Amino acid sequence: MRRGAVLTALALLLTGCLTSHRSVATDVDPEEWAAAAEIVIPNADTLAHCDLSFYLRFDERFRDDTLTLRIEVRTPDSLRFEETFLFCAAHPRRPAAVRSEAAAAYRRRATFARSGDYRFLVTPVRPVAGVEAVGLHIVESE
Repeated sequence: MRRGAVLTALALLLTGCLTSHRSVATDVDPEEWAAAAEIVIPNADTLAHCDLSFYLRFDERFRDDTLTLRIEVRTPDSLRFEETFLFCAAHPRRPAAVRSEAAAAYRRRATFARSGDYRFLVTPVRPVAGVEAVGLHIVESE
């Protein structure tokens, strides 16, 4: 049994940026998103370069074409970085049954230099209605 747990842990550690892309998202309060949403990115690959994009899933109540977000990044070794980020949201015409999503490029050729969990805390600078989830899309840089 212990051997199985060790093999499972090893497999999880080796998956870092081995896939060409991955996405992690968290739900937020669609009535009024005002609190920080935490996105946790486990990392094992300290050499790969990745392109990062934030994305929002929203309903018909979200009508803004821009949304200013406060992004705080916490690294596995306790470093912190904070900045504001202007998210530009397109509102394509879709059937009502299909949820809308919008993505905005955040960083190109980023490297997660430490092994462990990177925590992205995403907070709108003002309360907003209609946003259901916020996420981070990670694609291996070409």
